[in-house]
Amino acid sequence: MNQLYQYKLPMLGGAFREGLILQIGDGFGEIAPLPGFSRETLEEAKEEALRLLPFFPDASPTLPSVQFALDSALHPMPPSFQLSMNALNHYGEGFKALKLKLGHLSLEEALKLLKQTPKHLELRLDFNRQWPLDRLLAFTAHFSPDDFAYLEEPTSKFSDLLAFSNLTGFPIAIDESIPSIPYWEIPTLKALIVKPTILGTIPTAPPGVELIFSSAYESGIGILHLARLSLQYNPHRPHGLDPYSHLLEDLLPKRPVIANGFISWQKTPIIPTHPSLCLVS
Repeated sequence: MNQLYQYKLPMLGGAFREGLILQIGDGFGEIAPLPGFSRETLEEAKEEALRLLPFFPDASPTLPSVQFALDSALHPMPPSFQLSMNALNHYGEGFKALKLKLGHLSLEEALKLLKQTPKHLELRLDFNRQWPLDRLLAFTAHFSPDDFAYLEEPTSKFSDLLAFSNLTGFPIAIDESIPSIPYWEIPTLKALIVKPTILGTIPTAPPGVELIFSSAYESGIGILHLARLSLQYNPHRPHGLDPYSHLLEDLLPKRPVIANGFISWQKTPIIPTHPSLCLVS
């Protein structure tokens, strides 16, 4: 019997993360559009999930978060695992990769931050499409392409992105632009940053381009399925699967453990529980 549940989890700062849990038999998937990033709202996802609920798994949803939940519910949770993660903005003991968000920084602030960063780490720089081409060129004049794993979403205009790639040879990663640009035309494309909650499906990576999976503040149910995909597509690289820096509580009775640069989990029965979890009729 198919079931749909709704949840509301407290976050740091007094906010809440709301979503739905789709159950098909013994399988669970999470529907949690991210406000400001997903193209659908939670109410739109809820409407589609309820409408198609009697017909799953044969029905085909059109909204990304519902697509991801259906795929998740039809696949078993991964067995016990340990998966490498990147640190975010601050170095932590045991991490091999560090992702720095630079979009809000000036050129001088970014250069100062890089000087203070441990040199042994793999560096992933995320500009959130906020830097103009001239500032990027001034920034990369201080470095070589081998200094970074990739520069993620360095600029907003696709024409500037192509120019930057051609002029500098720096490796590029694409995240929020995946649905809207012909990313395969970027000469130095190195990685696709995949958020299945937002994309719904896994994009096709050109030869030599890796998939790095990233969370969108899902609960542990979604995180375990993101780990499953990470292990399937790219098991030996650090991924970005840390929701617990923001979520104060979880649906899982036993959370995955995040320590020393890894997320790990010892397989236990998956029965989502939380005081706010309720059946949607």
